[in-house]
Amino acid sequence: MKRSQALALTALTASVAVAATIYVLAKRKKDKRRDFVANAGYEMAYDIHYPVKYRRHKRHNGHRNTL
Repeated sequence: MKRSQALALTALTASVAVAATIYVLAKRKKDKRRDFVANAGYEMAYDIHYPVKYRRHKRHNGHRNTL
């Protein structure tokens, strides 16, 4: 195997490992949030415990400059 091919394979393997790690961590966080909402019962408001849909973007903070 050529040196450039070995380097490309190593970079590809590293990027796949990073992507898999990010996916597993996001899935774990989502599952933990869902379990918390499920254990809260019907007396608690859904949007208090699961506010991801209502989160504002940090970049614009709800305001946009149209100039």
